[in-house]
Amino acid sequence: MRRDLRPRALSAVVAATLLSGLTWLGTSALTRMDSPAAQDVRIALGMEQSWEVCDGPGKPICSYDDREQAAVDREFMGQQRIRLVILNELSTRVTRALDNLRAAEDILKTQTVDLQGDLLGGRKDLSDLLLTTIDLRPLTQRDDDLQRTSSLQIAASTFDVVDGKIRAPQNALLTEIGAQRTELKSHAMRLDRLIRREGEFPIDTAGTDRQALWADLFNSDPYGAGGELAGWVLSSGGVPTVTQSLAGLAQYNSQALAEAVFSQDARVWQHAFDEPMAEFTAVQKPSIRYHSPVQDSQRWQLLGSLLLGFASFMLLLVGPVITATHTAREREAGTLPVLRMTGLSAGDLALAMTLGPNVFAMLGGGLLLLISTVILGLTVGPAALLMPLALLVVLSAATHLTAIGIGDALGHRVNALLVGALMALGIAGTGVVGGVLVGANMASAGLLLGPLPAVLGGALGLSGLPGTSELAVASDPELGPTMLGYAVLTQLMLAGICLLSWRRRVEQAWAPLFRPAEGVALAVASIGCSALTMVDLSARINTQSFDSLNLVTFLASAFLLPLLGWLLVASLRRPARAHAVPSHVEARSAFLRFQGVLALTMLAVGMAYTNVMATSGLSGEQSEVMWATLAQIVLIAETAVAGLLLSSRRRVGRLGISMATGALLMVQIAFAVLVYRLEVGHVAVTHTPGLPFLYGMGASPYWIALMILVWGAGFGLILTALLRERDRARAAAAAEVEEPGEDGEAGEAGDRRGRWLH
Repeated sequence: MRRDLRPRALSAVVAATLLSGLTWLGTSALTRMDSPAAQDVRIALGMEQSWEVCDGPGKPICSYDDREQAAVDREFMGQQRIRLVILNELSTRVTRALDNLRAAEDILKTQTVDLQGDLLGGRKDLSDLLLTTIDLRPLTQRDDDLQRTSSLQIAASTFDVVDGKIRAPQNALLTEIGAQRTELKSHAMRLDRLIRREGEFPIDTAGTDRQALWADLFNSDPYGAGGELAGWVLSSGGVPTVTQSLAGLAQYNSQALAEAVFSQDARVWQHAFDEPMAEFTAVQKPSIRYHSPVQDSQRWQLLGSLLLGFASFMLLLVGPVITATHTAREREAGTLPVLRMTGLSAGDLALAMTLGPNVFAMLGGGLLLLISTVILGLTVGPAALLMPLALLVVLSAATHLTAIGIGDALGHRVNALLVGALMALGIAGTGVVGGVLVGANMASAGLLLGPLPAVLGGALGLSGLPGTSELAVASDPELGPTMLGYAVLTQLMLAGICLLSWRRRVEQAWAPLFRPAEGVALAVASIGCSALTMVDLSARINTQSFDSLNLVTFLASAFLLPLLGWLLVASLRRPARAHAVPSHVEARSAFLRFQGVLALTMLAVGMAYTNVMATSGLSGEQSEVMWATLAQIVLIAETAVAGLLLSSRRRVGRLGISMATGALLMVQIAFAVLVYRLEVGHVAVTHTPGLPFLYGMGASPYWIALMILVWGAGFGLILTALLRERDRARAAAAAEVEEPGEDGEAGEAGDRRGRWLH
């Protein structure tokens, strides 16, 4: 550790810096890039909605090219300028028309005007105020403007005659003035709404002479658009000036201005005059430049969550792999007894095996953990970090201790690099499967598959992504906390057992991997995993028939048989020397222990089966216990264990025994499937349960003969595995051959025997 501390520490700092920088760049690219591909990724991750920015109903389309959007913006601003200039001019004209009506009304009410003679009493001032046509196109039609003037002229010549006398000749004119005032106020309100829907857009309201603009337009094109536009400019009701923006447009873009003035259907108006609700709807651009809507807080949350995930990989994957590899290398080299001679206790040696070769992983993971903790503490708060950090610390310690035990156990037979590869595959492979089950909300049992699913689920829950807040408990508020707690307790128990195994094997290199009590404890833990998995799968698959429930039970319990068999063989008592085999007494004791574990397994699975039946409503239906099929399953379990025991008691010929046992198990499994189908038919017809050994099921002689062969082979293998040694002399001779001779080469050859890869 002293020799490699500085370079490993520098490598860890550089690696943590690179990972942090690359993660920041990747997060920035993911959350800030405005390309269609980046948008699709963010939508798939749930960071934004499909129509949040554009492309939605009532929204402009998305544009991802700055040049194309710049052209759209220029065109839109040009159209907006034309609309606002015309609307501002019309608003001025309506105001002038209202002022003219008010002034004429004041004259009629305060002065004596003889309307019975000439039109408007020959008053030029009244004629200018009332009979001057104001052109309000495109807000109105030309006929409407002329009709407004004609109505005032008719009203000025209309008199009411009562009893041969003319009553107040001004009444009709004043009434018409009031009606036109109401109409003009309605036009003014509509113009205000049309101006407001354009939003904030500056125009130059500085005045320029109207007569001069009329002259310029008329002289430039007297018989075309210029002359027609000049007439519109002049028909303002006496407003002396026009805005500078209108003058500029009239002189330099008269064609577009004339089209907007004289056509209500022009594209520039965006249906402002032919759709009733258009004036209440803001004018939108045809397209807008898409920009990522991800907020800075969410960006930092994602960065902190990713860094916490990388820290978890360093502490839960890289560190244990290094620990297992280093422990296997020390066991392979045979240096552990020398290290013990230095005075280190087994606990201190385990700590040295964890920290010594793990400077890179520990320091790199610690730096990433520190950075992520600071970022997430500022964004999500310290309270949200408690459970993910606690899971990371506890499971990291447990995984390192497990790696020490596994590396030491495999160091006798497997090359150290292969040990590391197997450890990485065990953690990462099960972690990927469990992470997929948890992340896709397929099964809460994914939390039981190693330390990665729970820790990475907790880290991802801090990212702010939709649907990730409860990943630490598999998004299952009912069974998820139970799964998480059971997974943590099981891994802690496994770590403690591996540490105890390490302490024993440091003193005695060939001691059994587990003690019988430890093997039974692990078997009980695996039985609990099977029962929980069965309950979880049945709830998610929605079992509504006995066939589907039986299938779920098989899937949840299929891994139990090989696991229990391995635990049984690994915990056999045997002499602490190389290639030692257990005695027939220990084989019989182990076989009896297996019967207890098998009974406990059937009890746990049966209770889970009953619970699932009660929750799914199957308990109220007619059903029978499948005794014949259960008997076949028990035979399969006993045969498999007998084969493992028989193989463990042989120094040679293990491969042949394993192949024969495997062939017999395949036949027994096929026969069990056939018995299951036969029993289902028997129950459906007779409504009575089937009995073991096909008794009372009306089986044909061929079935009986096949059953006798299968059961006879199984019982024969069991009896063979439990028989005592017949040739003690041969066993003693084999033990003497095992002892290392005086020749060093013979001893070395004996040590090398049985290794898989070197």
